[in-house]
Amino acid sequence: MKKPEKVVLLHTNDIHSSFQVMPRIAGTVARLRASHPSVPVIVADCGDHMDRMSTITEAGAGDAHLEVLEKTGYDVVTLGNNEGLTFTKARLQELFGGGTPVCVIAANLRDQETTQAPEWMKSSLIWERDGLRIGITGATAQYPIFYQLLGWQVDEPVEALKKEVHTLRQAGVHAVVVLSHLGLRTDKRLAEEVEGIDVILGGHTHHVLEEPLLHERTYLCAAGSMGRYVGEVELSFDPDSGQLVQVQGRLHETVRGEEDPAVRKLVEERALEAAAVMQERITVLGEGLEVDWERDSPLGNLLAAGIRKQTGAELALINSGQLLTSLLPGPVTRGTLLELCPSPVNTCITTLTGQELRQALEESLLAEFVELPLYGNGFRGKRLGGLCVDGLEVYWDARQEPYSRITALLYKGEPLRPDREYRVATGDMFTFGTGYLSLKGRDPQYFLPDFLRHVLEKELNDPEALRLCRISRFHLFP
Repeated sequence: MKKPEKVVLLHTNDIHSSFQVMPRIAGTVARLRASHPSVPVIVADCGDHMDRMSTITEAGAGDAHLEVLEKTGYDVVTLGNNEGLTFTKARLQELFGGGTPVCVIAANLRDQETTQAPEWMKSSLIWERDGLRIGITGATAQYPIFYQLLGWQVDEPVEALKKEVHTLRQAGVHAVVVLSHLGLRTDKRLAEEVEGIDVILGGHTHHVLEEPLLHERTYLCAAGSMGRYVGEVELSFDPDSGQLVQVQGRLHETVRGEEDPAVRKLVEERALEAAAVMQERITVLGEGLEVDWERDSPLGNLLAAGIRKQTGAELALINSGQLLTSLLPGPVTRGTLLELCPSPVNTCITTLTGQELRQALEESLLAEFVELPLYGNGFRGKRLGGLCVDGLEVYWDARQEPYSRITALLYKGEPLRPDREYRVATGDMFTFGTGYLSLKGRDPQYFLPDFLRHVLEKELNDPEALRLCRISRFHLFP
């Protein structure tokens, strides 16, 4: 029997809970599948399908995503950092360990206790049709400290994939496909350093490759982000030998595509359910809490005090851009908190000198930092915003030149010492070198799995915290 002459790969990546486009993605997948009536089709997603800034994702803890993946007809997915780092290991087990036909692939992720992949995850698989064998493996971005806190061991992806690709080649596959949530730079490195990869379906850096990019002897593919495209890659084989002879691909825009009615109905139902769940009342405020992106304000102070309390740090700094709106008097619901603070940012403690703290605080008094548009490393705000503090008193003079506006910084009533190291609570995004660069610090300790909005939830129910947050920490020269 002759082997199939062609296999089609349909791929998406970095959808980030864009539920509004998922029916069109499903419709596009169905149309493309129908255009290849006699050709086997494999449908894959390369991670970050989920994002907890979505009410549907937050309310159902990922349930709706699995249903969409199944109804769309996905065969195989890899985990992105938004799946692996914003859901607990137990929750991922509940999602993917219940007999779903969607196979999860990650060659570089293992259970910390067993040092093995959990039963619901494979390091690779061999897809076979009439004697034609396609090896599929994948890897996710390496965030070792975070994964360790969640009970995972995440290995260096290039080395992990070297081993897995070698194993697949030894098994006699006719082609190897990698699902990568590693970013374009690492995908190029894979092509250069790992022998035997034919196609990389990529993600993580949201890059768009309108057609496969041949790098070394490997074709790199990617479909952007937010479901704008569905990628299509055709692998053509010699029907007698099974040798891969051609790779062709293209992207298909979903914006004008027809919706899949079953997926549209599912999304509408889950949206209604999520709206009901997110109406759960957290507290009732007698007075509103204002946020000011340029200066300290009650809501920003409340968050700064909360992360200092959570961590036991000496000081706390957090950017006001984490908070998208003020809170009005009255009920505060789960939905309110998600709208207010959508970023999956965790608290951390880092070590900073007094001079580094002064640098960041001087920058927070400048419009180019406060108004800086920012996205990534978990941040889902609109702009960076100024810094809110707890444990510090900042005296400043707006008439002075930039970087010379702070006249005094007091910690426990004494001047902050430039050369002394302080343990400071802040948002984990700063330790990645983003925003206020001087806050990257040293020896970080991360607090997972709670996000900043979960810290706020506790503080909003603390009457003393609500009283103290109204006391200003920044004092402007009259």
